[in-house]
Amino acid sequence: MLQEEKVRKIVRLYVQEHLSMAQIAARLDISATTVQSYLIRGGIKRRTISEGVYQSYHSRFHKQAFVLKKKLTRAEFKLKVAGVMLYWGEGAKGHGSVRFANSDPDMIRLFLRFLREICGVDEKRITAIVHYYPDHNLHFLQDFWSKRTGIPLVRFYKPHMHTGRTGSYKTKSRHGTLAVNYCDKKLLGQILEWIQEYRK
Repeated sequence: MLQEEKVRKIVRLYVQEHLSMAQIAARLDISATTVQSYLIRGGIKRRTISEGVYQSYHSRFHKQAFVLKKKLTRAEFKLKVAGVMLYWGEGAKGHGSVRFANSDPDMIRLFLRFLREICGVDEKRITAIVHYYPDHNLHFLQDFWSKRTGIPLVRFYKPHMHTGRTGSYKTKSRHGTLAVNYCDKKLLGQILEWIQEYRK
């Protein structure tokens, strides 16, 4: 293999397929030091430790990283703005994952559209938790939210029951509250970055 071809191949394995230098070395039967020298020749900056751990985690467990949509139509741009605004107002900011809770089914569905269509998340990693009161019918709530969101019941975690008032709460929020979760610290950072941009 010619030197320039080898450089291109190593760069592709490192950048596009997210392999580590050790994995590339093993695949091509060369040393990790040689891999590093080719990456330098190709103008590729070495990953930080945190980036390496992130890529290793997703590679090991075969979980897709989110893929942001780059070229947005006018409608998609509006969806992005709406999703960021919703998270600014209602989203969790410091838990290391994307968490959005609301009792309005339309808001939940809009935020999920933002995750799916703009952020390009892995559908199988979207989970949900129903928050309810003792006078709610839990099975009805879970079935309702599953149908409204497209999230299967197997990805609904243990529900959380609030103790306290009954009756009046059901009138205000007959479907309880749904918390949608997407465990990805990097995506959370991206959404928070967008929020900072919109602050200006």
